[in-house]
Amino acid sequence: MSRSFFNAFSGVAAYQRSLQQVADNLANVNTNAYKRSEVSFTELLYSELGEKRYSVDPLQGELPPFAGKGTHMYPVTRVYNQGSLQLTDRSLDLAVEGKGFFRINRPDGTEAYTRRGSFFADKDGTIVTDRGEELDLNFDLAGIMTNTVIITPEGQVSGENEAGERILLGEISLYNFVNQGGLLKDSSGLFTATEASGEPEEGNPGTNGFGALRQYFLEASNVDIAMEMIHLMASQRALQANVRSLVTADELKALTLLVR
Repeated sequence: MSRSFFNAFSGVAAYQRSLQQVADNLANVNTNAYKRSEVSFTELLYSELGEKRYSVDPLQGELPPFAGKGTHMYPVTRVYNQGSLQLTDRSLDLAVEGKGFFRINRPDGTEAYTRRGSFFADKDGTIVTDRGEELDLNFDLAGIMTNTVIITPEGQVSGENEAGERILLGEISLYNFVNQGGLLKDSSGLFTATEASGEPEEGNPGTNGFGALRQYFLEASNVDIAMEMIHLMASQRALQANVRSLVTADELKALTLLVR
């Protein structure tokens, strides 16, 4: 009887987490450059194998198997598919069409990465995010009229000063990772490099596999509402089935106690 409880309870816990993930995706359907995440499950057979005295020892270099019965949810997987490009009227709005991240310098001296290209110029001409964190550049817009800034798909930036002279300011670099799935997302929506993601590779937009920059555009979320609704209904039905199984197991347990 305990096996029924364990199986059903693991299913309830897993599909509750699945519903939470769908809700998170739907809540961010209008968040610029948001990358949807999805969950996957695996069967837990290791206790049963151990009971039958089969070997469950991991091979050399592999992680120990998860113990238990029922289902186990793998870590959340983030999908980095390209979102659609939306036209804006701001010269400091940038979208990456292809692979690559902008690098952000945080106030505490650490670095983070993002694909959200909505930037602003502060009072000193420094290009910053809407949270005031600096875009990693070797130039600024001091003395430059922001409405005259031109950013090419290759990342070259120029602008006009107060005298109307066009000046080549510098270049915007992009950064990529061997394993984007290993990036760690924080509460502010920025990504940080981890051992799993590998070290960032710097490159010029439009070269060596890096995406091109699109000025006056922002990347939209890659959340597909129709697909999320399908996942929502499937998770709800699976959750209901596991709850019913849990209730049935509880009722059978009660009957067993009455017979005794």
